[in-house]
Amino acid sequence: MSSKTKKKKQPELNDYDKKWNNPMRKPYLEKVVLNIGVGSGGEELERAATVLETITGRTPKKTLSRKNIKEFNLRKGRPIGVKVTVRNEEAVELFKRLLIINNNRIKRSSFDDYGNFGFGIKEHISIPGVEYDNLVGIWGLDVMGRVVRPGMRVRYRKAHKAKIPREHYVSREETQYFLQKFFNLQVVEKIEREY
Repeated sequence: MSSKTKKKKQPELNDYDKKWNNPMRKPYLEKVVLNIGVGSGGEELERAATVLETITGRTPKKTLSRKNIKEFNLRKGRPIGVKVTVRNEEAVELFKRLLIINNNRIKRSSFDDYGNFGFGIKEHISIPGVEYDNLVGIWGLDVMGRVVRPGMRVRYRKAHKAKIPREHYVSREETQYFLQKFFNLQVVEKIEREY
């Protein structure tokens, strides 16, 4: 049997700790992106922007429609939502606040093979430190996060872009293990809502 036909052994959880002794292999939480899709512009969009600003303390950016969809009255290039990206230590603190809502649980199907994960929040007022405002109302939002290793900037920088080998991406299992270890996260098959 040649070495090419051998199956790769799946790493055990303790193997990740051994890999992480190398500082270029140790993953970290790169960013957290909060998104509210409104579907139209105007006053509704401004209220959604106010919600994201109260949660993060940053000015949100408007997202634009990419297509013309006559049934939904959408025109290409018009604002239909708002999003804000938080990085570094602020992202870690924000992510800890947002995890409390789901009792530190995320569904297993919410992870991909490149270190990305996401979950939804039904009501923004359930986030600790956010109070109900009668003028704004109650909004739901999407939370997306990304776990990467040092050196991923090489792929996205403007000058001298380079490809990243597949093994430098953070796998689904490694992302789950990283979040379990540093954020006390539980990966579950199904989240039961408590009302």
